[in-house]
Amino acid sequence: MGNQLAALPDSASALRMVVLAGQSKDASDPLAERFGQSHRSLIPLAGQPMIAHVLRTASLHPMVESLAICIEREAFGPVWDVLTRLPGRGTVALVEARANLADSVRDAVQGWDGPVLVTTADHALLSAEAIDAMAAALAKSEAVIALSPRDCVEAAHRSAPHRFLSLRDGDYAPCDIYGLSGPRAIGAVEVFRGNGGFDRSGARIRRAAGVLGLLMMRCGMLTLAGAVELASRRLGLRLGVVVLRDGGQAIDVDDDRSYAVVRDLLESRGSAAAAPVAPDARRIAGSS
Repeated sequence: MGNQLAALPDSASALRMVVLAGQSKDASDPLAERFGQSHRSLIPLAGQPMIAHVLRTASLHPMVESLAICIEREAFGPVWDVLTRLPGRGTVALVEARANLADSVRDAVQGWDGPVLVTTADHALLSAEAIDAMAAALAKSEAVIALSPRDCVEAAHRSAPHRFLSLRDGDYAPCDIYGLSGPRAIGAVEVFRGNGGFDRSGARIRRAAGVLGLLMMRCGMLTLAGAVELASRRLGLRLGVVVLRDGGQAIDVDDDRSYAVVRDLLESRGSAAAAPVAPDARRIAGSS
């Protein structure tokens, strides 16, 4: 995008949520194999396929008018089955995952003119409050990432994985949700390029959504505000950071340990007890 800064929206508007759910064909996924599934996003978690937790939160949110799920074509059927058991409105597109995150995101936002949130299918703890905060930040920024302070992550669960960016005013864990203000900010998806091919895991999106994070790690003497300002200048984008006090937003399902942590948190929140409801006003379309 060079150094040109795009105009920003005046207020929050309808969102498209892009859910990255693809699976490498060239590398094994121990969690998927343990549960006998082709994709990690389909493994059972607290009584539902893991992706169902993300899709339920998104489909129930009043600002999410459109969902795009990036996954290999052979998994369209199982994801369709999940969708038919969830409430929702607006539109859903099943988009064939590409070899690179950047290309997957670009395909998933085709035809959408408003703000976009990107997350992963293993971000099962995604909350409506996190979506609210990201949407509000996108009214002022071209690209937004979410962070959670160390004390909040550690308070979320006694065994929460520790992956932090160290700054002068504290340690922060990146969360698996990333925002773009609209088509004029689409060049920001290039931060996903070169951070792995087929790997669409939470660890990858944290690094990809973390061009800002990488700058932070290299600039440990900066405050959070200073790191944001520096990254904005270097990327030619108005970047925003949402600090989430819910430390669970920084925990996704990467391995057996994080699987157990997320399962405990979901069960403690009663997510497994939520009864599925058929969709009422949703149009679903496939896309290649």
